[in-house]
Amino acid sequence: MSNNHDGKHSSKKMSALASKVLHDKSAEKKAKSLAGSVLSQAETHSGESDSREEEK
Repeated sequence: MSNNHDGKHSSKKMSALASKVLHDKSAEKKAKSLAGSVLSQAETHSGESDSREEEK
């Protein structure tokens, strides 16, 4: 996966905030839905390859 940032991925800061929202038991359903959306757009940096990359 390329290291070029094309503006289509959530930042590390936003991903961290989204994670906190998802773990907050008092967070509203809409907030958790938005947080999930943010995390789905986050770049993976854990060494795991993206499934789309594997299909190529």
